[in-house]
Amino acid sequence: MAGLCGVQVLLLWAGVTLANTPPVSPPPLCSYTVTPIKFGLQIDITSSPPGLYAIKINEVGQQETGKTFNADFGQTSSHDITHLKPCTEYEHYVMFNDGTDGQTPCSSTEHKTRTFSMSQSDIKDVSNTSPCVPGSVCYWSKWDISSSMSTSDHITAQSCTSDSKIFCIKPAFNDICSDLTTTFTSGNCSSFRLTRNITVGFLIPSDINSTVQPKLPAEIDTTLPSQCHLTTDYTCQENGQIKELSELEPFTDYSCIGHIKDMNNDTIINTTDIPVRINCDLQIIKKETSATDASIHLSWTTTSTNCPEVLPTLPKLSYDCSCSSAHNKPKLSVFKDPPGGSCEIKGLEPWTDYTCTVQPKYNNKPEGTSAEVRQKTAPGKPDKVPPLSLFTPENNEIKVTCDRPKDFRGPDMTFRARLYAGGDSQELLKEVEKNKCEFEFKDLSYLTTYRVEVTVFNGKHESDPVMEHVDTKCTCSFN
Repeated sequence: MAGLCGVQVLLLWAGVTLANTPPVSPPPLCSYTVTPIKFGLQIDITSSPPGLYAIKINEVGQQETGKTFNADFGQTSSHDITHLKPCTEYEHYVMFNDGTDGQTPCSSTEHKTRTFSMSQSDIKDVSNTSPCVPGSVCYWSKWDISSSMSTSDHITAQSCTSDSKIFCIKPAFNDICSDLTTTFTSGNCSSFRLTRNITVGFLIPSDINSTVQPKLPAEIDTTLPSQCHLTTDYTCQENGQIKELSELEPFTDYSCIGHIKDMNNDTIINTTDIPVRINCDLQIIKKETSATDASIHLSWTTTSTNCPEVLPTLPKLSYDCSCSSAHNKPKLSVFKDPPGGSCEIKGLEPWTDYTCTVQPKYNNKPEGTSAEVRQKTAPGKPDKVPPLSLFTPENNEIKVTCDRPKDFRGPDMTFRARLYAGGDSQELLKEVEKNKCEFEFKDLSYLTTYRVEVTVFNGKHESDPVMEHVDTKCTCSFN
């Protein structure tokens, strides 16, 4: 009896539980069909509840090209997806968002559909109106033509950042003034071609290369499309002054512009700014020197490999001449003479080794390569010897000594002593030369006044004399 009661209790509880559990709804049923339309696909929802649906499509075999579109099929039962690639097979999936975290896939008889082929009328040439890629041939289409365009030069089409329906091909530089043919191909469908004449208007300044030749008279070579009949004239500016190429000076910064002209001599486009500076390679050759005891004379010839024609006509070309020794400050002389010249540096010390430099200058600024030459000045007049020391070691004998002069200014040093009769007499009694200032005059008269003069000779010049008077003695006994 107790067992029967327990069974009744369990059944009772089960009945209560089943009565309180809400009925489980079956998953919503949805289905869709896909129909190719011009420029894309149309998704039609059939036998499906209203709500939000996610539509996923991608090219067959190209998962990375997948796109997802959200559509509300409460108001309409179809959704158009355009700007797809023509003649291309797409995979497609539709998911119903039932309001929970999950999505319910919808069924379809086919999950792959191919788009229609493209016709020439689907393409519009917008090259003249599109600002997307300057100097390019641009085509607009409601089809995705990103991979449909090709040229014989294998130029890659560029998308327009401001309009996803425009793709542009930038002609090669030498395609300008010719025809550019673009082939439009889509999958296995037939292709067609569009040809556009690339006029000189497609030439843009940033694509023009100009090369400045490093020489004077100045030359600029501008590369132009090979199939165009164009010429280039140039004007240059320096501090607001307009100059022709033939007027340009060396060592000067200019900003030049090329004016590109057609066969009618009309300017159709200008180049970007062309910086121009011609540095003439000034070289100083045939250096010659000569010297006096107080100056050095330099002469030279100036050459230039890249400016030989204009070198003799440069009014702002000058030279700094300077000579310096190891112990003296440089002496400077400025000489102006374009083709070369000479200069003389004065105020130098005699018999001194100097390093002399010739520095070209243009517009008072050092330019080019300086040249050095070494030269010794000629001997000069020696300094006088210091005061003499005179002795009479014997009554009729005179001994003379002196120190070396401060500067003998020559290659040799010979001391000369001359003995004269007393007073201002010019009667030369004896003359002696020695390498040292030590002289003896013997067998002289007793009790006599003599005049002694000493000079130094450097092989070229003799110094002023240093003079002293001296009296001989006598130790005499008179009977």
